[in-house]
Amino acid sequence: METLNRRQFLTAAGISAAALGATGLASCAPKEEGALSSTGTEAGIPQTWDQEADFVVLGSGTALTGALKAAADGLSVIVLEKAKQVGGTTALSGGQVWVPCNDYSQEKDDPALAKTYMTKVAAGLSTEAIIDAYIDRASEMVNFIAEQTGCEWSVSPRIDYHAQWEGASRDMRSLSCVIDGKRSGAHFTQPEAEAIQSMGGTILTETPGVRLVSRPTDNGAQEVLGVIAQDAKGNEIAIKANRGVLVGTGGFSYNEAMLNAYHHIPMRGCMCVPESTGDGILMGQAVGANLAMMPWGWGQINFKVLSEQNFEAGICSTTVSLYAYQSKPGSIFVNRHGKRFCDEASDYDSMWFGFQGQSTTGEMELTNVPAWYICDHSVREALADPAKGDIFFGVGLEGDLPEWGYSADTIEALAEKIGIDPAALKAQVDKYNADAEAGVDSDFHRGESEFETYNMMNGGPTLGALVKPPFYAAEIIPVYQGTKGGIQINEHGQALSVSGEPIARLYACGNATGCGTPGKYYTGAGGTNGPGMVFAYLAAEHASTLENWA
Repeated sequence: METLNRRQFLTAAGISAAALGATGLASCAPKEEGALSSTGTEAGIPQTWDQEADFVVLGSGTALTGALKAAADGLSVIVLEKAKQVGGTTALSGGQVWVPCNDYSQEKDDPALAKTYMTKVAAGLSTEAIIDAYIDRASEMVNFIAEQTGCEWSVSPRIDYHAQWEGASRDMRSLSCVIDGKRSGAHFTQPEAEAIQSMGGTILTETPGVRLVSRPTDNGAQEVLGVIAQDAKGNEIAIKANRGVLVGTGGFSYNEAMLNAYHHIPMRGCMCVPESTGDGILMGQAVGANLAMMPWGWGQINFKVLSEQNFEAGICSTTVSLYAYQSKPGSIFVNRHGKRFCDEASDYDSMWFGFQGQSTTGEMELTNVPAWYICDHSVREALADPAKGDIFFGVGLEGDLPEWGYSADTIEALAEKIGIDPAALKAQVDKYNADAEAGVDSDFHRGESEFETYNMMNGGPTLGALVKPPFYAAEIIPVYQGTKGGIQINEHGQALSVSGEPIARLYACGNATGCGTPGKYYTGAGGTNGPGMVFAYLAAEHASTLENWA
């Protein structure tokens, strides 16, 4: 992923809210008297609307797929984007989409095996109907994007992340969109935005939705009628949604109050855009939406100092992650007690969950936060080749370590520098080294999983002793690729109320939902983009079957 700050995100051609007066977009005619109940004004329903569309979309990441589907089905579309640019975190992602039973794999996928795997991954936090809808419609969704945008999909050489579980696959289900020989998230969000506009859709940047407009139905639930948005000058814009509203505003990684309420691991860092402040989730709650999966997130492991610096600067980047470090022989992770707590070479989704243990005595602190990356000089030598793009701790082979990096000629001296009991760390390293010499990790089976075996084809063995001084350390923390909880949805992408019934004309997708993969764990590369795009597509399809509200 490219390192970009918030002023450098990919910009797709859009119409800013400030330019509305120049575009000739007229206000809707006032409703006839009696068209709304006499309490309409009191309930916050505008007497007149500034604009209207059949389908109003909040957010321009995976939600663009819903906007594109609606436009292609003949609906008028308005997309509201909080940032100055179109694409959100999706545009800065690796751009892969996890698609079971797709048309691009040389080997035919088995729907039954895909369902077995997805059911295991869901861990009871999804439904059979949602899983079935994903398997049945995901391939149709990516084919639709190809038809509408010219995006060419190809299979990524990736294995499913939980490769040991029944039904997992390799080199089959992760797809990348390739345009002009390049792969990235921007290479389907940008063409989607352009296609939406070519069909007459409107994209308003710097125009966040701030409130859903709704009215009670006969059964006491709410029916969503439109959105109150805000332009760059703070002016409110009332936008009528004839068929429905799709909430795709991302998660709440930058909302400290929501993080404190739902997440017990203190994390100062994420890999999503700073506009991810939970706006859409809160708007959904205000009209009675139920929430799901709020304690969970899409996780990654990063160097603490660099991650926090990027977070404060509003930079979305993977350059501080431990991708290049974690599976190198001669390296381990240890907690505050100098003990290993995970298979360091496993997929990042699994490792993220490894940080969540908590002590049951004393101060009741998190057992594995803080944690430390420990390695020997062989890792520095392996990662200090500028030609490969890997620079150890940012300084290479000869440079002085940054202030967040530590080194010493012995493990005991290194432990002293980072505040870990020297005897405990030395005992752990000795045990790990003995296992490495024997070729078997007796604690966490590092190097034995199919996921690691697959990755070793290119990277070599992951199990190796820490024996070559000097030794190095840096503090590491779990961070968000994005929060995973939000508005609960069904297999049509409809938002569900606290009573479990659909909220009329309200839909949600992506990290603004509690959909997940669907479910708790990561399926594989593209496991975040895939569900957001599939259920945005299905939401637009469902909305197109409705009549305009009156």
